Amino acid sequence: MRTFELPTTDDPARCDRRKRFVKRLVSAGALAVASAVKADPPEHLTLEDIVVTATAIKEPSATVVGAKTIEKGRNLSVPDAIKDEPGIMLQRRAAVGDTADNVAIRGLSANRLMLNINGRPVNGAGVVGGHYVDWSTIPLDSIERIELIRGGSYVRYGNNALGGVINVITESPTEEPEFALYSNFAAGSGIDRIWNHRLTHSYKIGPLGYCLSGSIQEADEFLWNNDFEGRNLSLALDLDVPWEAAFSLGLQYANARRGFIRQNRRSSNPNDPGFYQTWDDEYPLAFGETLNPYSGTAFIPGPGAWWDKDKYYFDIGYQQALGDATVDVKVYANHEDRDEKNYSAAGTVPGYGDGALVLDRTVESDRSYGGRLEYVKPLGDHELLLGLDHQVLAYGDVDLHYIDAAYNSHNWFGPPATGYEASSKGTTWGYYAQDRWGITDRLLITGGLRYDRYHNESINGSAVPDLREDELSPKLTGTYELTDADTVTVAVYQAVRTPGLPETYWWASGATGGHPELSPEKNSAAEIVLQHEWADRGMLRLSAYYYDIRDYIMFRFDPTWRGVYNIDRAILTGASVDGRVRLGPLVSARGSVCFQQSSKRGDAFDAAGLSDEIDYLPEWKASAGLDVSLPLEAMLSVDVRYVGDRQAIYAYQVWPGQAFALEDLDAYATLDVCLRMPVAAHGEASVYVENVCDKTYEERFGYPLPGRTAGVSLKLTF
Repeated sequence: MRTFELPTTDDPARCDRRKRFVKRLVSAGALAVASAVKADPPEHLTLEDIVVTATAIKEPSATVVGAKTIEKGRNLSVPDAIKDEPGIMLQRRAAVGDTADNVAIRGLSANRLMLNINGRPVNGAGVVGGHYVDWSTIPLDSIERIELIRGGSYVRYGNNALGGVINVITESPTEEPEFALYSNFAAGSGIDRIWNHRLTHSYKIGPLGYCLSGSIQEADEFLWNNDFEGRNLSLALDLDVPWEAAFSLGLQYANARRGFIRQNRRSSNPNDPGFYQTWDDEYPLAFGETLNPYSGTAFIPGPGAWWDKDKYYFDIGYQQALGDATVDVKVYANHEDRDEKNYSAAGTVPGYGDGALVLDRTVESDRSYGGRLEYVKPLGDHELLLGLDHQVLAYGDVDLHYIDAAYNSHNWFGPPATGYEASSKGTTWGYYAQDRWGITDRLLITGGLRYDRYHNESINGSAVPDLREDELSPKLTGTYELTDADTVTVAVYQAVRTPGLPETYWWASGATGGHPELSPEKNSAAEIVLQHEWADRGMLRLSAYYYDIRDYIMFRFDPTWRGVYNIDRAILTGASVDGRVRLGPLVSARGSVCFQQSSKRGDAFDAAGLSDEIDYLPEWKASAGLDVSLPLEAMLSVDVRYVGDRQAIYAYQVWPGQAFALEDLDAYATLDVCLRMPVAAHGEASVYVENVCDKTYEERFGYPLPGRTAGVSLKLTF
């Protein structure tokens, strides 16, 4: 595969200097890897696994998480692997199998992030559409690295990438046949069993290379009725063809069966003593969830409520060299169905006990598809990028096989639930151009322009007009090498996020919070990154950002209040320091400290003015880690994570209306310890304890997470 570096001149000294400049920028973490291009094998900068790659698409504030971090502890999903990285905040309801959008970058939630696997977007339609990510369908099978791009400064990523991009890069085929088996078993405070097994195989036979992987994950209940089972299979093919071209094919199947979390509070009113009393003392005091879209009592989980979801990801790619230029094409499609069943809960409706079937339906929850076309051409000291991308967010029918109308009579939100045919979709087109100009040996300027247009069709025959608009987003980034050890990157840009289909759905249903128009978000942003390197010992990076988001879209889906509307303005600012350093031949350290603030104006949901901040955004977050080499080639890792106080507005029912309260989430710190050691010639075993101090904490209000968890893992490669 081709990789791209800065164009060079015939001057050997200048050529070497530019190559060194590019390599230094990549190793510092100030550059991300082009997700659609397979990179050369990584090099390790320290004992930890920040990697150096050969491709050079530049991004300020980028981080690479490698295989050693991905396989540390009981990690099951992408959020588990990136939780300690600067600017990353999790809002999990459950430790395993949570399907909520639970990742935020710099305070911007998952519907403002783009997730890519080998260059194809994974954000799908969810229930009724809209940049939704079910992390339980993205296991850590055969992943080489995860690239985090904070902010929206790169022209390639548009629309919902306002807050950043998560690029998942899977392993490349090996020249010799290789098998890898990974098994992990854990148990902890309040949870009897968490385990997962992964098997991968790769081989390159002449021009054809392939990677196969499969995995099984299971977890017992921690919250009431919250068990989980996952199955995954994937196949990736690479075919080198004549004329400097290559095909790629990706197929992935994911099955997830999960129990819906049941409400384990006797009251939703924090002023009622029942708010602090459980229905079942075997499980923690916690909120529950509903089956969406909610349509009455039959959608509130009872004992044994579950869904069984099948999801398929398809993608095809083609790369073609045209002289010194390259054309890259990728098309993809998602297909997701889920079966849902719910059962009655005693005391909910008079005359019903536990266990009667009250809801049975099939939801064709994702039929999204899209593609991307790019052209890259070096011209002297310039590298030109031209591209377009297209995405259709769509869903299928909702087939209602059975509903108990008597049980569902307690419906506060309109007519009885029925099945219905798909009636809408969201279409986006993006066109972009970029020029990377190596002005001098030390100065690189990247300028780009992106044009996005979208059309969200009306939903379920709504009389509200369709949503359609277009936006132009300029972007400018400069990187300057101050000294041989110091680099500064400055970016100023605009980024856009268009409303998703869930937002359009509730807006079209009249849940507008008194704001009849719904406009795209527009972020005017500035970022700066200062980087220092200590030869082969490590790096230190200072990052700062300012986001001014006009028409910020608020999407509230509380049990007693629903609304989608724009607020005038949201401002987010922050700074972070992170670094990695080798302290000696046997010890390396890493750490980060983040400070962030937010403000917002005109929140119709918060009519009482309870808060002028974005929910769940802590002012302080910090992490630190130490790796120590021990005898017998063992490695001891110690990691500490601190998250400061957070606040969130909570809505609850008070007859005959609703009330609002500002709830505080306490700061917490967790300590994790992991001991790795080789086993024979081709194996590695680990023993670990997470949350050693058995700290009780919440990432989302009302959903406690497990305490101390201990486990073992074994990896064999042959």
